Amino acid sequence: MKFYKNNIAKLLQKHKTIIFLFIVCFIFLHPQKIADNSSAKFHFVKDGYIVVALGTNDNSYFLKNGHVMGYHFELIKKYCNNIKCKPVFIVEEDIDKRLDLLLSNRADIAVCDTKTDSILKLKNLISIDIDENFSPSFFAVDNKNNGLAKDINLWINSHTQTKDYSFLAAKYNLNRKYVKSQTISNYDDLIKKYSEKINWDWRLIAALIYQESQFIPELKSRKDAFGLMQIRQQTAEFLGFDSIDSNEKNIAAGTKLIKFLEKHFAKDSTINETELVKFVLAAYNSGHGKIDICRRNTMQKGYNSNIWIDVEITNRRKKREKNSATPKESYLSNETINFVKEILERYEHYKNFF
Repeated sequence: MKFYKNNIAKLLQKHKTIIFLFIVCFIFLHPQKIADNSSAKFHFVKDGYIVVALGTNDNSYFLKNGHVMGYHFELIKKYCNNIKCKPVFIVEEDIDKRLDLLLSNRADIAVCDTKTDSILKLKNLISIDIDENFSPSFFAVDNKNNGLAKDINLWINSHTQTKDYSFLAAKYNLNRKYVKSQTISNYDDLIKKYSEKINWDWRLIAALIYQESQFIPELKSRKDAFGLMQIRQQTAEFLGFDSIDSNEKNIAAGTKLIKFLEKHFAKDSTINETELVKFVLAAYNSGHGKIDICRRNTMQKGYNSNIWIDVEITNRRKKREKNSATPKESYLSNETINFVKEILERYEHYKNFF
């Protein structure tokens, strides 16, 4: 027995380098193989997006007091969340044009609300039924995208049996009629007026206002910010406003703050227009001084400080760093990260409706 143990020990000693390399390869390559198999499952997802063509009729996709809602809208979001991709919505009221988007590869899914003859004649479409209570609505997928059709069909069959789906179906019961907004808010005219003064898209300003106050003018924060654009009195005075108690003054001050932040970041001429907007939104939430610090951190770490996603990634506070001696000011809060992300997503929806 002792003889075998000695021989094994000598063998391990002699080939320890080879054994070590084998272990390293196993650790690093095995997870990669799993990851590759995982991503292959959803090969039908292009660049992390699923593009959906749908209409705004009935309860499919609509606005209510600035809030994006809809039965098909929420169902698609849940599916995309399941496969970890982002949904992009294209509004097209004409069902035949929706299918043209599908067949020309500009959309992955078309939401259909009626089985017309023109649809049935298109043999290269796969029809996916959703819920007989919402019949005749269904999803159409190009036959060439068979992987997506199979996966979404399996998911729907499973998801419609859950409590989560029961709540969704009850929420958009066909007998329940929503009063749908013809405008984003009651303040659209004011938003347009002051957005034009700073040359910003009024729909983007509206998306920011919804994020700040959900269009509730009486709202007051724990940090003493108040009104539609959640301006603090100290900030208002800095911007030249004695009072911001009216909706118009509040919007005027908020848009002036946006212009101030835009000028601050525009001093760096290497930031492009798209990224500039993201930095302004982030600074509106956390202050331009904080964003300046984060940009310097990003540069020091060898990333591009002119790209918001680089600044976001390099300044996230990881769990193991919570007790770090690094000052809190050196990190981006989740609130700021979500602030930028949610405003830009809502802006895309607002552009669909207006």
